[in-house]
Amino acid sequence: MKRACFGWVVLCALFVTQGCRAPSQSWDGTWKLNLSKSSFESPTFIISISADGEYRFGENSSHTFRCDGKDRPVGRNRTLVCVKSGVTALDITLKENGVKTRATHDELSTDGKDFTTTVTDFRPNGPVNTYQIVFSRLSGSNGFAGRWWDTSYLQEHAEMTLRLDNQALHIHYPSTGQHIDAPLGGAEAVVRGPNVPEGTTYAVRLARRREFLTLTKRSGKVLTQGSLDLSNDGRVLTDSWWNPDKPAAKSTLVYEKH
Repeated sequence: MKRACFGWVVLCALFVTQGCRAPSQSWDGTWKLNLSKSSFESPTFIISISADGEYRFGENSSHTFRCDGKDRPVGRNRTLVCVKSGVTALDITLKENGVKTRATHDELSTDGKDFTTTVTDFRPNGPVNTYQIVFSRLSGSNGFAGRWWDTSYLQEHAEMTLRLDNQALHIHYPSTGQHIDAPLGGAEAVVRGPNVPEGTTYAVRLARRREFLTLTKRSGKVLTQGSLDLSNDGRVLTDSWWNPDKPAAKSTLVYEKH
């Protein structure tokens, strides 16, 4: 009992300027995303195909290529080759100075409503990294042409486990293996796990017993600020974030405890 009390004394000392508003212990547990109650704008993009077979990614993008099996220059010392397998699959290989750096396999679902990109990154001084991204169709009906949106973020964040102690808020996303050990005082913590962009950090700072303020950076630049807000009954967790330059464009994921 003395040890437990001492732990809470230490925790209170961390937040003495906030009147010892120690965080609720209801944060601990497994949380599952309720998509119907969430509001999230995933990035979208357009694929168009010209009459002579040129592929263009993006509405105003200069990223174009032909799927004819030939290596073509796409920038300084870089080439791209695309091989088409009917209307359902594309295999694209990027090289730099003649060395393969990335390979992607894009394949349409049988109903044409989704396509999956399997990405393999080849690193000269590291392991080969392979991951998948699933896109859902918003418009178009013929092959890859149309508007698509990235569903991977929601899939990766469909479940979250939290553990709070007197030093940090521990966050884990089981579907990706990504995890964060964020100190309670607001110090930046490295986001660890597969497919995390290098230099990504996450910080939490106590605002109230049932709310943490959050800050995400990449290579020192602020990406988003937001909050983790726990309901009074401890059963609902709301994760909100926004770009500091566009505070009205808020995204919200609502989780329920399981």
